[in-house]
Amino acid sequence: MVSVVAVVVDGANMTDLQQAFERHLVRSRFFATQDKVVVAVSTGVDSMVLLDLLQHLSSKNRPQIIVAHMNHELRKQSQLEERFIRQYCKQNDLKLAVAHWPQTLHPQTGVENAARQARYHFFQEVMKDNQAKILLTAHHQNDLAETMLMKMTRGGQLSQLVGIRDRRPFASGTLIRPLLPFSKQQLKKYALQHHLKWYEDKTNKDLNIQRNRFRHAIIPMLEKENPQLLSHLENYHQQLTDLLAWRDQAVADQLAACVDQQGRMILARLAKNKEIIRKEILRQWFNQQGMYDIKDQQLDELLQSLENKKKPQQTIKLPHQYILEKDYATCALKKLENPLENLQKPQDHVIKLEQWYQVDSIKLMAVSAEKSFFKDEEQVVSQWLAPDQFPLRLRQWRQKDRIRLKNGHHQLVKRVLINQKVSRKQRDQQMVLVDAHDEVVWIVNQKWSWFERPTGYQLTWQPCFIGIKNKEKKVNE
Repeated sequence: MVSVVAVVVDGANMTDLQQAFERHLVRSRFFATQDKVVVAVSTGVDSMVLLDLLQHLSSKNRPQIIVAHMNHELRKQSQLEERFIRQYCKQNDLKLAVAHWPQTLHPQTGVENAARQARYHFFQEVMKDNQAKILLTAHHQNDLAETMLMKMTRGGQLSQLVGIRDRRPFASGTLIRPLLPFSKQQLKKYALQHHLKWYEDKTNKDLNIQRNRFRHAIIPMLEKENPQLLSHLENYHQQLTDLLAWRDQAVADQLAACVDQQGRMILARLAKNKEIIRKEILRQWFNQQGMYDIKDQQLDELLQSLENKKKPQQTIKLPHQYILEKDYATCALKKLENPLENLQKPQDHVIKLEQWYQVDSIKLMAVSAEKSFFKDEEQVVSQWLAPDQFPLRLRQWRQKDRIRLKNGHHQLVKRVLINQKVSRKQRDQQMVLVDAHDEVVWIVNQKWSWFERPTGYQLTWQPCFIGIKNKEKKVNE
């Protein structure tokens, strides 16, 4: 633990970081004086500096501050951190909201991701309770660099290389990261100069975690090659953000010239553009109609089909029950008819209790904590699950998905479907119910996973009821 005695800072002489921070806020117009902002504070050096900077803003730029602290109960130090932030907020007359993530809810694996989900759910509740539209987090230049390099290593779309954006929609408002232009070194220097107190999380040095390897090994090595690495990556981030904004606007202008009043794509106008522009026009056209997860290879194949004059009429099947209909001079993207438009579509979606979801062409599924929700004619199965397995999600199965067997072994979902003699067409539409760790709980209408129940599981695990019915029947409101 690193801690320095906290002292009240004299705001008369503004430091370089204070001045730069205030200029950045004015330039970015993140919030106004009357705005309520929820500040996520872990008691680490980054969030303590952010909180201090906000408190020392000039009165014309200072928002109403609400501090939000989550005690994850992961370390003995967590209790010290909570006591400290309570005392700090009392001394500085700051409104504080604290929540606990009980150890009984900690999963055996994926703790970091589960903790993040619990934390941000808490932040959302604090915003709602205080009628605040803004959440501030202390992500900084080093976090941005780590994320950009990690995304580059994993591969994907160019837009992902932007890394962390300084603002994005969150809950019913906006998540803002006002420290992105500033390095960890600047923040720590400010903390030492102002005698701030903070706590270090020892897990931040665990090199088994990928981000920590980038933070403590890869980035320091790259900084030896060029000490300006962080500022250069931040500059690339801004250039790429601006470039993508310009690209999206340019593509939008071209798209507007390529569609008719019915929203159909005019193929002759599309063909006048260069190949790379055609692909982006098609991608944005799909996005505007609610289809987002189409890959580059699929776009290339679609463009080839649209340009094939030997097949002037063609119907091309796309994911999530979309079809692309080519009809001589135009093409149209259509969603296959669904007589129950108010139901959730068969795609990756977090399950909400007592809502019906379409799982195939004729069946609907719902999850409830009470068996009484279902009618007698509906098929209902009860299942006990551990608290860390929630929330459940419904999604299409993937090649590497597998289920647990009673003997402790696993079986690929693909093998289950083959053994059950599920047709290739039905396999393409097969849905699975997965838990919070993305582990398959149920291959819908096919096979359940086996979860070994501990002694006394009725005291800690949660029962749930999963019902199936034909979608032609009236939806149970």
